Amino acid sequence: MAIGDQSYGDSYISSADLRARYDGLIKESIESISDDIKVVRADDISKSGSISSDIFKKLILSDYVVVDLTYPNPNVFYELGLRHAVRNKTILIKEKGSNNNPFDISGLRYIEYQDTGSGLKNLKERLSKAFAEYEESPAHVDNDFLATALSMGLCFQKIARDPKKEAKKKAMQALLQNKELMAAFSSPEDKHIAELLSNAENLDVIVDGLVDSGELDD
Repeated sequence: MAIGDQSYGDSYISSADLRARYDGLIKESIESISDDIKVVRADDISKSGSISSDIFKKLILSDYVVVDLTYPNPNVFYELGLRHAVRNKTILIKEKGSNNNPFDISGLRYIEYQDTGSGLKNLKERLSKAFAEYEESPAHVDNDFLATALSMGLCFQKIARDPKKEAKKKAMQALLQNKELMAAFSSPEDKHIAELLSNAENLDVIVDGLVDSGELDD
């Protein structure tokens, strides 16, 4: 989904209205499918509006990516291309009646939605069906890029975590979540660090950075 004020031709929508549409329509529709689904929007990952390494990680590792194509934001299409290149389970949505896309998406399957009460119900039903179809056929190829790669005898990217790195991350998370250790932070600067570490997403980013940097290697 595009972030910030968006305009294309005669169409315009403010950043606040986009956020409201995401919270009240798209996010709610996805979360209604299962309590196990965690929905994260791009600007919840990168506050600067840039395409950061954290967004790359989400595009690579997320089981599903839902892309709203209603407004032709370059970042949205770039992120869609990256996702198509690494794995399947990408669901495209767009507002009904919008014709803002800079290229032909008629060959791609997408779900149309309306930002209304009945539109919310319909979007929930169609997204639930799309998720169920992927669960039934997890290897289903959903874009031409991967289809072409497979026709050439190539394989899906192998997306797997390094077990040694995962063990180090779990150990670091357990250490940094230790209440006695956190209580030892007494200075204002230390308390600020403790507050940062108390946030699960901040903790994930910090631990990922420590492990990926190699500072924790033997």
